[in-house]
Order: sequence, then structure tokens, then C-alpha cells
Amino acid sequence: MLLVLLACNTDVQVAAAPDVQSTQTRLGLNDADAQAILDFLNDCSTTLDVLDAVVGLDSDAATNLIEARNGPDGECGTADDTPFATLDEVDEVPQVGDRTIQDILSYVQSGESGSGTWEGVTFTAEEQEAVLEVVNDASLGTLDEDVGLASDAAANIVDARPIASMGDLADVSQVGASALEALRDWVSGGGG
Repeated sequence: MLLVLLACNTDVQVAAAPDVQSTQTRLGLNDADAQAILDFLNDCSTTLDVLDAVVGLDSDAATNLIEARNGPDGECGTADDTPFATLDEVDEVPQVGDRTIQDILSYVQSGESGSGTWEGVTFTAEEQEAVLEVVNDASLGTLDEDVGLASDAAANIVDARPIASMGDLADVSQVGASALEALRDWVSGGGG
């Protein structure tokens, strides 16, 4: 009897799902910024190396973005590509979040060929080259005393050699914004 009564009740109200804020709205990006990010990610010249070494994204995030865009055959510019249509699609890629999207935007907005941002610290192409030379060639004492890195950061850099990219440098334990700023300032000031 209860089942018959429940089956006859047609006034059941279902609560509407709460509005989910888009990634673009959540990050406060305008349409032009969002489109610039999408255009950059969908461009076949944006390779894994560009995202990882030049833009400075986490290597897992960079790999996942390229794999998502390139489709099953792993090649950009083929029929099975799945270009990103919205920032929500970018945000759904594993290991990608607000910081990744903001780092991409910073790179796109810089407009300088070869510039990039790691841990919130922006480097020109020349600064990147000089910093990589220093971290691969300088003695522990130079990194610690002359550059002014924390002892742990300097030792970890020496242990991680060779360091191939700024992304790799940023991934070294104890190397954060302050260490990257110190390295950039040192090479810019003529120390390197």
C-alpha cells in the first residue's frame, strides 16, 4: 500500500544542483586571458619541453596537458587531437590547478620570447641560461656564501646536478622563491 501511495505522489521536488563556478570566473580572468591560455595550450609548438622547461610547470601537469591535447596517438596536429575549448577542461586535467593556469597566463602575458616563471619568480631567457650555468658549475661554497642560498638548498643543488632546466631546478628540495630570487639577482648583478 505504501508503495502505491509513493508511486502516485507526483509533487516530488528535487533540489536544484548548486551553481558551480567556472574556472575562469573563480580565477577572475577575462575572456581575452582565457582565450590566450587556450590558444597557447592548443598550439602544436607548445610542446612538453616548453611547458616543463620554459613555462616552468610541474612535469606531471605538463605531461598530462600535452597528452590530453594530443589524443590517443600522442601526436599534435592529427585527427584525434582534443584541443581545449574551456579553462574548465584544462582544470580537469590531472595535476593541473589554479597555480598551473596562472603560471601559463603569466608566461603568455610576459610576451617575452623565452621568459618564464617558476615559484612566482620570472626570468628572462638570458637569466635562465646564466642561472643554469651557475647551478651546474659553481662550487658549494659559491652557492652558499656568494649567492647567499641556504646551506640545504645549495647542497641539494650540487647533489641534483646536472640540472637541465629551470623546472628541474625549481623541483630541487629546499629551492623555492627565495633561492630562485637570489640566483636571479646574483646573475643579473654580475656575480655569475
